[in-house]
Amino acid sequence: MIEDSKNKIEDIKRHLYDPNDKTIGHQREGILHQVNHPVSEEWKIDESNLNDKMNNKYKKPPVSIFKKFFIISAVFFVGAIGFAVYKFSSSNISVSNDKININVIGNAFTKGGDDLSLQIEISNTNNSNLQLANLIVEYPKGAGDNANDVVRLPRDSIGTIKPGETVIRNIKVKLFGEEKSIKNIKISLEYHPEGSNAIFTKDKLYPVTISLAPVSLNIEAPTSATSNQPVSFKITTTLNTSLPDENPILQVTYPNNFVFDSAIPLPTLGNSTWDISSLTTTNPVVIEVKGRLIGQDGEEQVFHAYAGTTNGTNQSVVNVIYSSILQKVTIAKPFLNATILVNGIDKTEYSVSGGENINAEISWSNNLTTRITDGQIIVSLSGNVFDKNSVNPSNGFYDSANNQIIWDKNSIAELGEINPGNKGTVSFSFKPLALIGLSSIKNPQVSIKVSIRGREPLLGSTYNAINNFSEKIIKVLSDFQIASSAAYLAGSLPPKVETETKYTITWTLSNSANTINQAQARSSLPIYVKWIGLTPGENENVTYNDITREVIWNIGSVRPNTGIDLNREASFVLSLNPSSSQFDSVPQLMKDIYLSGIDSFSNTSIKSTRGSVSTSLADDPNFLPINGRVTK
Repeated sequence: MIEDSKNKIEDIKRHLYDPNDKTIGHQREGILHQVNHPVSEEWKIDESNLNDKMNNKYKKPPVSIFKKFFIISAVFFVGAIGFAVYKFSSSNISVSNDKININVIGNAFTKGGDDLSLQIEISNTNNSNLQLANLIVEYPKGAGDNANDVVRLPRDSIGTIKPGETVIRNIKVKLFGEEKSIKNIKISLEYHPEGSNAIFTKDKLYPVTISLAPVSLNIEAPTSATSNQPVSFKITTTLNTSLPDENPILQVTYPNNFVFDSAIPLPTLGNSTWDISSLTTTNPVVIEVKGRLIGQDGEEQVFHAYAGTTNGTNQSVVNVIYSSILQKVTIAKPFLNATILVNGIDKTEYSVSGGENINAEISWSNNLTTRITDGQIIVSLSGNVFDKNSVNPSNGFYDSANNQIIWDKNSIAELGEINPGNKGTVSFSFKPLALIGLSSIKNPQVSIKVSIRGREPLLGSTYNAINNFSEKIIKVLSDFQIASSAAYLAGSLPPKVETETKYTITWTLSNSANTINQAQARSSLPIYVKWIGLTPGENENVTYNDITREVIWNIGSVRPNTGIDLNREASFVLSLNPSSSQFDSVPQLMKDIYLSGIDSFSNTSIKSTRGSVSTSLADDPNFLPINGRVTK
């Protein structure tokens, strides 16, 4: 059916587009005529309404009252600005800073600390009044560069300065500073232009050169020093003008690696502040400081000295600086070097036990590029536990009267002529005293001071002396010990198999010269020994740990001469229940005792060990040895 429809459509298309086809006839039906159809009046457009709508569309909306107010305000503001500009720019009422002249009449040079008189002239060349005028003067308070550290003179209320008027004011200032330094005096005029509330300022700087500082400082010090060698420097304070009334001082700041030893005269505060109120123009103050610089080769250290006054609340701080000076010192390698080794170690301080043998070795070398002749090494020994009878000088000479060991070219040929780079060693030994029984000694120590010297030949027959000094401190540890004893308390004696015997254990401390901190004693119990507890009235901090089976005595601090001037001990009770396997033996009641603490003088940890405690009560003179063995 569908196929037949397609064939018919194709036949119609073929006949339709074929111009020679006669199948479909073409018949002219006639012509088309216009046909009028009636239309309702309501569809017609009212041209008058259309014109009104078009006019309303393009007509501008009316201006709101807020917009009118804004426009009027803007016009008024612009007009006010224009009027103000006109008023201030008109030649008869304008005020300009350029038409205010401040002139300073006075000396441009002054001595530090002296009164400087100045005259200030203020001229108003404007055509308007300067109202509520105030003169302000400020200048540096001291010799420092702190811009906030200033002196302000009282505000001078001038009032009104009329056109063409000149006002004159006289002031006095007192300036401080280094010689040839420049200090600026700031002069300010504050004023109100006539008819205005605004404040305007006219500034002027008046430079003054310090012709002479009130106080002069001078340092005499070496520019180089050897590490850990004595060094001294002198500071001379000279008064040039007049000394202020309030607390004049001299303060010295040291490098971090400077070790202060002494000063002449003694400081009035700490080790760096001196009172210089005795200073006069004819009596300078000279201070000498001695100490040691510690540092690496080539390192630069800086000393700084200040002269001035304090603020009263902190006497160690210079509040107003009159003068200052600095000195740089460079750490240099010693020309003739001597290094001290104690028991093979190079340190500044050592800690040893009393009576312990000390082996010292001195390594020397020539660091110059020239030879040194007549070398000599001197060791000086001192200290409150130095035993002069224990010294072994090796191949040196021991001078027992002066406690010195001396090596020179007579004992060591190499010291006669030391060429550049030559080196060698000398050695000696000694023992510090044992501290047991020495109840009067505090802070036991031995000092080893070594000086090595020689001569550097110069041109001709003159010589330059070469010296070097080194020092080591050997601190002796306090003799801190613990003793343990056992005493029969109850039960079977001698101890019997499977039968309980109780013993009282006592720990006793002894300590010689130094306070011991954080002291503790501990021991452990065998498995067949039972902890009973502390003896009645015991106040020491003794505890027992069931897991580790440790008895611990937290001793704390132990005073010197404990065991001599006072006693310190702790007691507790243990129980022994021996097994048949321990028959005829002497069982342990407690294992080894370990004692520890920190020596406060040397800040060194010390430790010692005490042997075990058994049923053989050796400390009891009435105890029979047979009563220590286990029976059946």
